[in-house]
Amino acid sequence: MTEAAAYVSARQGSPYTATEHCWNLVRETQRDLFGRDVPAVLIEGALNARELVRAFHGHTERQNWREVGQPQNGAIVLMHKPGAHARAIHAGTYLNLDLGGVFHTDEDHGVTFDSLFELTVRNWRTEFYVPIR
Repeated sequence: MTEAAAYVSARQGSPYTATEHCWNLVRETQRDLFGRDVPAVLIEGALNARELVRAFHGHTERQNWREVGQPQNGAIVLMHKPGAHARAIHAGTYLNLDLGGVFHTDEDHGVTFDSLFELTVRNWRTEFYVPIR
């Protein structure tokens, strides 16, 4: 079992909480598996989806990452539901486990590892970001 597989296995199934939200899991995964320090994005204070969008898209950390067209191991995955003004309100980390997938947490599933196909079935659209440096 690889380090990433053991990491996912140990965390999978943990419940989503106000402090163990998707961005917090992204930060921990980036630190623990890739040695990257990703800053906090204020989510606890966000009252609705519009505020979450502002937190994700307006954070200065975005300038340190570039969007790529294909998933890459360790990429931050920003997710949104389709719509006229769709912007990311959910996040995870892409890992090359099995056939590849996104390690994330949400209220309905807790900490989980989903294939891109599973996310598409649940109507999530994905964007992949890798560090510039």
